[in-house]
Amino acid sequence: MLLCSTVLIDLLPFTQSGIPMIRKVKLKPSLKLIALFFTFPAFMTACSNAKTVSAKPTSKELYLISHPSKPTITKINTLIPHAMTWYNNVEKTLYSKGRPLTNSEKKMAKVLGVRNPGAVRVVILDKFPEPNNKTVNNHFEGARAMGNIIMIKPRHKKDSIVLCHELVHVAQKDRMGLKKFLTRYALEREVLGYSRSLLENEAYARQQAIQ
Repeated sequence: MLLCSTVLIDLLPFTQSGIPMIRKVKLKPSLKLIALFFTFPAFMTACSNAKTVSAKPTSKELYLISHPSKPTITKINTLIPHAMTWYNNVEKTLYSKGRPLTNSEKKMAKVLGVRNPGAVRVVILDKFPEPNNKTVNNHFEGARAMGNIIMIKPRHKKDSIVLCHELVHVAQKDRMGLKKFLTRYALEREVLGYSRSLLENEAYARQQAIQ
């Protein structure tokens, strides 16, 4: 799958293991973890020209996801409360600024598994919020879903494929619950990296269905 990879001001390209290297930034450790797991290469970003799904995880990798090590559990347990607070704050701040889905978009959302399409809001933004309460104008990040908020860059505001990708992530959140969704996403990022994440590959696979 061709990815819209994000390069945040505090992140460098992928290492050979698929994990990005981090520069020194003035963020609390918990915020660095959030930036690592949830904003690189984009928090739920889609490319309209994505064509293939990455290789499936091995049985060993699936085991590591379902039976994480103690250090990984400690890292995730530190991360998730901060991530949930960030999610909720962003959703509360942006909700009134977003537009509701159109009738055709609501039908698509329902098919994708979104429980309450009427609660979803789409916000067109040049800059997306980051965990340090600032915004980053990251050209490569085209869209992001956080709770029932879908943020889209102006260049993608009419791209139904990008919207479809983000709606899949909303549906995943609805299906699993926010805490379980964030935990699973972080574990997959830790073990598989972004491009092979099962949650991401589900979104890329389902967005292809409307192409």
